[in-house]
Amino acid sequence: MSSEPEKITDVAEVAEVAEDVAEDVGHAYGVWFKRYMNIFCRRFFEWLMVFTFGYYNISFGWLMAPLFFLVLREKRAKEKKVKFDIIKSIANADEKDILQEIQRFSNLPSWVTFPDMERVEWLNKIIRQLWTYAGHYVHDLCKFTIEPSIRQALEEYKLNGFKFEKIILGDTPFRLSGVKVYDDTSRHEIIMDMDFAYAGDCKFEVSVSKFKMGIKDLQISGRMRVVMKPLVRQIPLVGGLQVFFLNNPDVDFNLIGLADVFDMPGLSDILRSIVVEQIAHMMVLPNRYPIQLVEDINTAELKCPQPAGVLRIQVIEAHNLMKKDVGLMGMGKSDPYCILRLGAQKFQTKTINNTINPKWDFCCEFLTDAIRSQELDFEVFDEDDTIGKDDKLGRANLDVHEIWKSGDVDMWVPLSEAKSGRIHVRATWLDLNETASSLDLQLEEIRALQANTKNPLHSAVLMVWIDSAKKLNNIPDPFVRLLVGNSQKETTVRQRTNDPVFEEGFTFLVRNPRTQELKIEVIDHKTSVVQGRIEVDLNVLLKERNLEVLNEDYSLSGASGGLATLKVNLNLRILKTALKKDDGDGGPKETEVTSDEAVTKEVLNEGTEEVITPAATIVTQATPPPQPQLSDSNQLRHRGPDPAGMHGLGRIELSVKYGPRSNLVIVVHQITNLPVEEDGELPDPYVKLYLLPDRSKDSKRKTDVIKDSCNPKYDERFEYALPPNDLTNRTLEVNIVNKKGLRFLQRSPTMGQVLLDCGLLDDEKVTQWYDLAPATDEDEE
Repeated sequence: MSSEPEKITDVAEVAEVAEDVAEDVGHAYGVWFKRYMNIFCRRFFEWLMVFTFGYYNISFGWLMAPLFFLVLREKRAKEKKVKFDIIKSIANADEKDILQEIQRFSNLPSWVTFPDMERVEWLNKIIRQLWTYAGHYVHDLCKFTIEPSIRQALEEYKLNGFKFEKIILGDTPFRLSGVKVYDDTSRHEIIMDMDFAYAGDCKFEVSVSKFKMGIKDLQISGRMRVVMKPLVRQIPLVGGLQVFFLNNPDVDFNLIGLADVFDMPGLSDILRSIVVEQIAHMMVLPNRYPIQLVEDINTAELKCPQPAGVLRIQVIEAHNLMKKDVGLMGMGKSDPYCILRLGAQKFQTKTINNTINPKWDFCCEFLTDAIRSQELDFEVFDEDDTIGKDDKLGRANLDVHEIWKSGDVDMWVPLSEAKSGRIHVRATWLDLNETASSLDLQLEEIRALQANTKNPLHSAVLMVWIDSAKKLNNIPDPFVRLLVGNSQKETTVRQRTNDPVFEEGFTFLVRNPRTQELKIEVIDHKTSVVQGRIEVDLNVLLKERNLEVLNEDYSLSGASGGLATLKVNLNLRILKTALKKDDGDGGPKETEVTSDEAVTKEVLNEGTEEVITPAATIVTQATPPPQPQLSDSNQLRHRGPDPAGMHGLGRIELSVKYGPRSNLVIVVHQITNLPVEEDGELPDPYVKLYLLPDRSKDSKRKTDVIKDSCNPKYDERFEYALPPNDLTNRTLEVNIVNKKGLRFLQRSPTMGQVLLDCGLLDDEKVTQWYDLAPATDEDEE
């Protein structure tokens, strides 16, 4: 075949080609003209404003407000564009390219590897193939689920009549990566975690109070969990799916239409918070998005499973927070408060004014549905009089799995994203118990705790499953409202039916089931008329077998004719303080201590799933270590390693773990058998850390000073951000420094030292005892 281009001989073809070329040129010119006319008009308007202000001698202050508005808006637009481009590139790129690019500049979780990413690529291909057919499902989801929720939320801001005008899903699907399948779960379920990223070309137009606006360039990213439960014996082998985010995902978008004018910090943040709230209400723990795949399964188990337990959290105090308020003499103090989050649940402490060492004594309780891979977040802010301008004083988080393993944790946690500051947190895991006799013990614990805090605490959990109603009056639009104490929850509205099927479950925390009751009302949404009521004394459930009533048809009082009924399941569970999940191996002990086991500890390491092995607390006297010349009878008083260490300088208990978030976590627990001073005086020890070879101020970490002690206890946690490829080049230097020794120039204040090669960290032995050795590299204060 000839490689020469085909010649055009027909005059008509020549005219057609010329016409196409002219059309393309005209289109390109039109785009260019429109673009530069927009720029010209904008600049002309800006100069016209300046001229008008000068001509009419208007105060320059009136010009500053719109200029400030434009500058902030442009800055925000640029930041959002950069963020959107990053997420879009991740959502659209090949998995292996993502890994290679990210590993050059950042770090991936330790469990993400090339084979994992290659195995999940087939799943993303299926998603791309199905995406074009997902538009109808998303349309129905927005119109019938999301629209009513947002309309109700906006009514609190006096914005009425919200509805979707246009729903365009776009051509770019979401992307899944970093899939992890758990292999130590029940054999009746499959649990998968995955990273969800969406940065598509969708477009949603809405109308609010006769004003039209919309959003585009929607971005959602977060850690998603899919639970396949229950497993069945017929195709498709999976009875249902539970899809949810473990924590609130990152959400952002661009506003279009009238809303584009308000795309400013503070104004658009209100709309963004509403969107995040609705996502959290729908599919952030403890809320789940259930998908039933098989008819003959326990719907209540799929849509409203029993919680794993309850977390009781006490935020006691904070120390050395940053100073944010500006006073007459420079930087003053702060007005700190703390926000606690677990998934979609949120609590806030009171504000303590004019202090950097606040004492909150705040207590709250979280329903916990997932033990693994969920984190409890603490954010400390300085309250400001300007709405939305509170300064962040730092944040911290604790791994729920580690609290569950330990049962009870009491520790100081340093604040990240802050120059200084730490918070004192106590966390207790409470199991759910089916024995009514355990209620008295829990009520006694609550009374003791509430002596120090005014926050209400709870002794039980009530689970209510609203199945269906029958024989309601006048073809209503019914929904069910439930009340326990001050807590109120509602089902969704069912349209035009006398026999609605709800199949929705709710969970309540109960202060005392002996004195409280559950109130249920069936209400017509259209007329607000109550169709009937039920009042259940929770004390009755304490006498039932397993504290539950299943598939009970309650007659609705107040219903016309008394024929209307509501089918309900009720389950009551008593809270019980959990024991530590394993005994662990201890450090050295003395045979002469009491027969009671020494208190064991566990450390919370951020974002990890491996268990930190607990170690026993050592009970010793503040005396010098045994010397070699001592008799054999004295030497036999100790079991295991010498409590004074091989060098006679004592021993230190450390937990060192490299987390999947590319952070090295160190917890200094305690030191034993430090030598006394030459004059018999007890030392004032503290622990100082460096991540060598860096010995700068940024690398330095310090514990508090414990005065007059040879056996100080710290339980303080520290972190270093450290890329995995840099791990083998780092050494952790742990120095024990005597504060009293700083006064004497003739001797070194460093009492002992431990050097740990970070490249040799053992994931199985996180908490260990280390013998203190003489210091090799002195770091003078």
